[in-house]
Amino acid sequence: MCRKVSFFSTLLLVATGLGFSSCDLFKPAKASEKEKVYEDDHLEDIQGRRVFDPVTGTWRIVHEVTGKVDTVQWTVLSEEQYPPITSDGSWEAIDPNNTSATNSGATGTQEVVVMLPFFAKNLRGDFIDDNSSWALHFYAGARLAYDELSTEGAKLHISVFDTEGSESKVRNLLRRVELEKADVIIGPYKRNNVVLCEAYTKEHETPLVVPHTAGMGIAEGNPWYVQVNPSLQSHCEAIVKHARSRYEPKNMVLVALEREAASGSFGFFQKANQALNPFGDTTRLKEVRIDNDPSRFNDIDLSDYITAGEPNVFLVPSWSSEAFVYSLLRHLMEFQTQGEEIIVYGMPQWMNYEQVDFEFFERLQVHISSASYLNKDDERLRNFQHEFFETYGTIPREEAFLGYDIMRYFGSMTAQYGRDFVGRIDAMPYDVLLGRFEFSRVVREPEKHREQLNYFDQLENKFVHILKFQDYHFQPAETP
Repeated sequence: MCRKVSFFSTLLLVATGLGFSSCDLFKPAKASEKEKVYEDDHLEDIQGRRVFDPVTGTWRIVHEVTGKVDTVQWTVLSEEQYPPITSDGSWEAIDPNNTSATNSGATGTQEVVVMLPFFAKNLRGDFIDDNSSWALHFYAGARLAYDELSTEGAKLHISVFDTEGSESKVRNLLRRVELEKADVIIGPYKRNNVVLCEAYTKEHETPLVVPHTAGMGIAEGNPWYVQVNPSLQSHCEAIVKHARSRYEPKNMVLVALEREAASGSFGFFQKANQALNPFGDTTRLKEVRIDNDPSRFNDIDLSDYITAGEPNVFLVPSWSSEAFVYSLLRHLMEFQTQGEEIIVYGMPQWMNYEQVDFEFFERLQVHISSASYLNKDDERLRNFQHEFFETYGTIPREEAFLGYDIMRYFGSMTAQYGRDFVGRIDAMPYDVLLGRFEFSRVVREPEKHREQLNYFDQLENKFVHILKFQDYHFQPAETP
């Protein structure tokens, strides 16, 4: 049954001024007259099945459909009996008329701006573009968190804007008075739009909470830039730390395609390993770079790197070629069947691989890093799923959990400390539904920090899960 709820009366789609009902927003998109294949640049990273790309720190898109498509019958409700809900464009908290805030802490209602790619301009009758789903689920989760905060006394006034995935639209939004008054900005989604907002928030000293983009090098000397998605470097550091807590570095080997090794991942692994070495020990991990040519994948030979009777640990920062990973694991299985202990550490997108036999993952003790993990035994998670379904009549996607986590944490911090929360979050870790927020100050060029002790480039959530494939599914690996 399709339900109408007050949540959707607050959805702000500035570009079109349209209001939506819950029936519209979570109804599957109807097929167009002919199959749509999105190739527009502004849609490229929010459509299709998501696969994490550690180079950019974002999720790339896989277009092919490999699963069975279900057919669902929907009933269109009469607008006379169920009139559409309109939008006034904002969430009004306890005291919406009091918008004062100071940088020394919260003294009144705090202004929060949310910028997401709703693509409202693509609305055609009851057709909702698939590319809107990420933003809608994120927003739905954020709204549930906001409702909780309001009942707890948090004073927040939240304005929501549709970026349409467009740089020109974001530039226009940055001229609005709501952005000038903002105590925190959440969003946007795409990297190029994040770059625009980073420059704006640095100039205006406004916290920018970036929920999706994890690419390195966007911010420089910007203490207002808060990156929620851990970078590739953080993933590499987490893998090395976990592996070093169990195995000797002399038994570890870095293996990747040449193009991925050259992307910087080998450097991140080596640096993280060096940081764990005893003082004065400059021993490096062994490296193997594999030719990028797929026709050479069957020629992989790691026999020189196998130590009989000892654990053999292979760190594999490869993500672009499932065929390569499959060939590598198949080769390592030859040694495992001969009685050697093989342990493999891989990257997040391996969870979405379809060619690799699960038997390989199980017998090779495959571990991966991941920015998120949904613990089905967590009572908070179960409560959220129940509340989300009761409110919206649909099952939450992962971005709904992310929206909830971000609004719950940053909404609370902004309500308590105003803009000054950025000076506190590195000392205030917080357990969230998807894992944990552990923000640290990031300095990419240590010389700048030595010249100015308070200098740092940005804040980044450094918490990364290490998941192990065991009992034929990925689950949290044992902690040291």
